[in-house]
Amino acid sequence: MPLKLLRGEKGVKGPLPPLRAGDEPGLTEAYLRLFEREAGRPRRGVETGLLGLDAGFTVERSLRIAVRAASIYLRSHEADITVWVPEGRLEADFSVELAQYIARRYTGGPGLFGQSWSRTPAAEAFNAAPGEERGQGGTPGKRSARAERDGICYAAAPLGKGLDLDDLIRKTDAGFSETLLGLIDKSGRKDAEVYKAANIDRKLFSKIRSNPAYRPSKATALALAFALRLDLAQTRDLIGRAGYSLTHASVMDIIVEYYIETKNYDIFALNETLFRYDQPLLGGA
Repeated sequence: MPLKLLRGEKGVKGPLPPLRAGDEPGLTEAYLRLFEREAGRPRRGVETGLLGLDAGFTVERSLRIAVRAASIYLRSHEADITVWVPEGRLEADFSVELAQYIARRYTGGPGLFGQSWSRTPAAEAFNAAPGEERGQGGTPGKRSARAERDGICYAAAPLGKGLDLDDLIRKTDAGFSETLLGLIDKSGRKDAEVYKAANIDRKLFSKIRSNPAYRPSKATALALAFALRLDLAQTRDLIGRAGYSLTHASVMDIIVEYYIETKNYDIFALNETLFRYDQPLLGGA
């Protein structure tokens, strides 16, 4: 993927301009100069540690500025940028609102970093019979508006007798690639705008465009939905055509959902958040 964040130590190649403590524009410019210099090398690749740590910048601030500078650079350049972040030096809960959002919706087992999240009412719905949701005291009740809103899916009814399987297969819905290309055409945006906004490279996008049967990874499917600024229902529909879903048992899915619901479609900011929570990043290579 064009921008990748990894944990570990990595030195910085070449001289950099002197930085003053707290000079964010200066640090942004230093990153841009580094990307420009290193991206011209044979493999179009940039690998760097965080800059400015010796000038008083915290790991968190330097990472945020690195991500912002990379987003600026990648809008007008084709390049692969890898930023290495020192192990164990990031505060995960940098957004109280996001942490609360995860806590309210997480329906899996043990939570992040050994915390225990309580199960939400949505989790109980998975134990209910199709078309029902558990009510007070574990008794079945009508499926609630919350279950509808959270996209909880129940098993479909068995197929009736006399249906022809070949006929059903011929009537399958449009696949991921066809649906994606239709959405791009409808948006009026150019292909390059979309794949750059999705943090994927041109080669991967070409595979998706040229092969109607291509099945992308979930990270790529979500990234393309994000790049097209789809709402939650549209996102679920698009990634569903590649065989994926959004679930409240996945912290990654909840974070993506949070960004969509708050209409923040900056994939670089989203990936920074995913990285801080030790979740897979969106995009693909």
